[in-house]
Parts: sequence; structure tokens; C-alpha cells
Amino acid sequence: MTVSRVLRAAHTIEPASTTEQYLDHALVLPEGVGTLRVELDFDKVTDRFQLYAAALDPDGFLRGHVQCPGDPGPRRLAFEVGEGRASPGCHAGPLPPGEWTIRIDLDRFTQGGRYELRVFVDEAAAAPPPVGATRTAPHHTTKPSDGPPTWLRGELHAHSLHSDGSADLPTLLDAARAAGLDFLAVSDHYTSSHWAELDRLEDTGAAEGLVLLRSIELTSHFGHANLHGLSRWPGTYVDADGWDFADAARDVHAQNGLVGVNHPFSGRQAWRRDDHSWHDIDLLEIDNFGQGANNDAALGLWDRLLTAGHRITGVAGTDCHHPEKPEHRLGQVTTVVRATRTRDGILGALRSGVAYVSRGAALRLSAHTGAGECGMGGAVPLDDAPLHLDVRLDTPCPAVLFVLRDGLLWHMEPVDTEGPARLRVTDRRPRPGTYYRAELHTASDDPYFWASCNRSHASALAVSNPVWTGTVSSARAQDAAGGATSPSG
Repeated sequence: MTVSRVLRAAHTIEPASTTEQYLDHALVLPEGVGTLRVELDFDKVTDRFQLYAAALDPDGFLRGHVQCPGDPGPRRLAFEVGEGRASPGCHAGPLPPGEWTIRIDLDRFTQGGRYELRVFVDEAAAAPPPVGATRTAPHHTTKPSDGPPTWLRGELHAHSLHSDGSADLPTLLDAARAAGLDFLAVSDHYTSSHWAELDRLEDTGAAEGLVLLRSIELTSHFGHANLHGLSRWPGTYVDADGWDFADAARDVHAQNGLVGVNHPFSGRQAWRRDDHSWHDIDLLEIDNFGQGANNDAALGLWDRLLTAGHRITGVAGTDCHHPEKPEHRLGQVTTVVRATRTRDGILGALRSGVAYVSRGAALRLSAHTGAGECGMGGAVPLDDAPLHLDVRLDTPCPAVLFVLRDGLLWHMEPVDTEGPARLRVTDRRPRPGTYYRAELHTASDDPYFWASCNRSHASALAVSNPVWTGTVSSARAQDAAGGATSPSG
């Protein structure tokens, strides 16, 4: 076997070039290449000079990538891909001849620095087939549900060794089961390489008890987005000409998948994209376990979007990279959906908004009028009768219920007992096109609590998705202000 270096590039990136997003090097592979190895050396300066490496085949499909988690200092990133072998984050398979792209992703780039890129190839043991790994993978189906829809707890944001997580997939699945989860989205950055391994784990029974979603975290330089329910890699590099975020979102929706914005106020990872409409977005991460007060800003953004008429489902994510660490432990914040125990059922519930976010409490909201009723994500028709909001909750401690109407705090009342409870809140003058949502927070001993209506990420126990009002079935005027009453029921 002959190993040869086919590319070496050593350059200093000047600070004046910090508007660039990717540095692409073309590499023409002949027939008969068995393995491709990419090495990238540079000095990492956290959040200032931070590079990734990737290889895309002649069809533009991501065959392999490597990120650079860890401490600053001299770093060597390396990955191998070929027939019968692949580093984590890479797709094994024949290497098709033609022009490949070796990409340096300028992930965090606010200062200049030097890098050296090297690419090595070796000969194939036998002549490979004429095509490489496919963009499309067979869609693994979950077993048919054994019963009607039920409430399922899950994690929508977790990473493995296939990107910048520390755990392999069996370890991550064990952690999800230990947390009592029903479904798990492994949303590794950029790549779809983890899907095949998840399918094998399902086939061997190692995923028993979990519904696994096919997900990727699109990791752009202007914000991160989780893509769920995929059947093929959608093109996750959206920071260069020719393919933007709206293009990727259309591809995801063509696969009947979901697009969700992650941690929208997370510093340099905050959502700063302007190449899409909010109609492209299905989900918004309103609670990311590590984001602290940024979650309060995320809730405010969500209310602004809902008030503007966007039907975007609020979800949660642990953003787990190290399941053994307390701050990354699964199950501390979850998205709870009412669905059949299948991929399609869970994706459908997320799409429809039949979901709530939980930090240990249950919170379910429904609306009733004389003309009909609906649950979270639905719209209730109006008539001349009042609108009743039924709130079903289960709290581990004394709490306070807050109800918001069109983004404004509208009603609050204490929940003095632990365990399950049912409350009813009535709007005697409901208006069409209005939404209501509920929050449950830990009760405070602060004597100014009721005056300040204090609530924040630090006290949150659960957040519901909205219910909406629909059309009016009578001719009565709808411009009167509404009042709230709260008999328990």
C-alpha cells in the first residue's frame, strides 16, 4: 500500500480577511484511491481563532469533518475516510474520482493566525465502485405504536463523538434511558454520519425503549439550528454564495422535516441570520439548559413571533456534550409531547405544538367555548360565551401559575399544594386571533413577589405551548377588553 501526500497548504490568515467564512482547497482524486486523510494544524485561541476541517465529495456531499473542542493552544485536527473505515463524523465508503473540496471552516475568527493543511491518500485494495457514499440513507422506521397517543418526554439537543461530544452513541442512549426519556434526537453538528450507527443500534435492540430522531445541528457562523426528521443530508454549510439558510430550510421541509432555531441569544452563537423568513422556522429553543438568563430573552422573542402570527413551537434542549457531567445530565429539562411512540408521531406533535417544556413539572393547557374546544397548538372557535382555559398541572413544590395573553402577563395565581391539580381561568371577552400560554414557576418568599410579578428562568418549572382563538361565530362586537376569573375546577 502506497501512502502519499497530495496537498499541503500553509498560510497566515490576516485580520483583514476576517469577513471570509470558508477557505476551500480543490483536490482532484484519481480512480483507485482507498483512503483520504486530512490533517489541520493551528494554534487555537478560544472564540477568536478556531478552525474546523471537512471534506466534500464531487457531488458536494459531506464525507467527513472534525471539530476542535477542548482547551486553547496548539491543535492538530485529523480524520480519515475511505472504503471500510471512517473516523467519527465521517461516512465510510468508496471515494469517487473527481474534484473534492477540502474545507477549512473559519468557525470563530476575529483575529488572524497561521494554519497548515495536509492531505494524504493511499491506494485502494481493490478497484472501488464508480460512485461514493450517497446523500440519501434508507429511512429507518420505528415499530408501529402499541396504543393511542400518550405524553412522552424527550431530548431534542444532544451530541456524540460524531461531532464535539465526549460520549459514544451507546453511552448517550444509556444516559437517555437512565433519565427516563422516551425519545432522543442526536443532533451532531454538520454531519449525518451518526444515523447509520443509530440504525444499527435499533436493529440490535440496543435502543430499546427510545424513539430515535434523525437530526443534525446546522452550525453556521450566524446561528445554530436543529434539523429533525431527515432522510438525507440537507447541505449544512450556508455561509457561502450559492446555498443559504432558506435553501437548507426548503430542503428540510421537502423531506417533511422540522427546522428549529437553537439558543437564539447565545453570544457569538446567537441567531443573527437575515437570509430567511420566520415562516421557515418550525421550532424555537426557549429553554436551553446551559443558557441561564438568555432563556428569558428567548421567551421574549417567542412571544414577539407568536404575536406576529407565526405558529412556532417552543421546545427545550439540554445541549448535552458530556452526559457524565452534572450540567449536561439528560432529563433536567425536557420537551414533552402528546404522540404515538413513533418518529412520525413525535414529529407531528412538535409540528402541531402539542407540547410543553418541563423542568420537573407537568403543564397542559386547553381552551373551551360554547362553539368547541382545542388543546395546545390548536385554535378554538369563539361564540357569545366566555372562553375557559383549563390548566392541568403536576408540580413537585408549591408554585405560581402565570397565564399570558398575546405576550402580556394576564393572570396569576398560587398553587399551594404539591402534586396534580386542575385550574380554570376564564376570559369573558375573548377576541379572535388571540393566543394564551401558561407558565409554572416555583413560589417565592420574597414579600415583593406579587407586586413585581417576578418570574425568570431561575424559577421556571414548566412552559406550555399556546392555544389560539379562531373565528367568531356571532355578530357581537369583539373590541371590549377581557377580564379574568379563576374558579378551580
